[in-house]
Amino acid sequence: GKTRTKDKYRVVYTDHQRLELEKEFHYSKYITIRRKSELATTLGLSERQVKIWFQNRRAKERKITKKKLQQPASSSSTTPPANGVLHGNGGNSVSMVTSSSGSNGLVSPSSLALNIKEEY
Repeated sequence: GKTRTKDKYRVVYTDHQRLELEKEFHYSKYITIRRKSELATTLGLSERQVKIWFQNRRAKERKITKKKLQQPASSSSTTPPANGVLHGNGGNSVSMVTSSSGSNGLVSPSSLALNIKEEY
């Protein structure tokens, strides 16, 4: 079916269409011209709808991946230094000491720079 949204119509995919599109996406994130044509015919969609569904699904995948990468950083108890770079090359190591100053337990970037100890 189609749903009215402001000035445009948008397709509401059936469960079967979504399932088949997701299966195909799981197999390959980029669809070939031939496979796009086959899927469109099988699912009763236009090739353009299949193409745009894949574009939107890749965008969703990027968004999910970006969110997953940000989650561990935000739940981490250590904060990177003000310049955002830690060097750990060869035998060199950097240790970081954080202190709970203030009621929120956050360390200001200016005091954090003083708490970094580099060992060579």
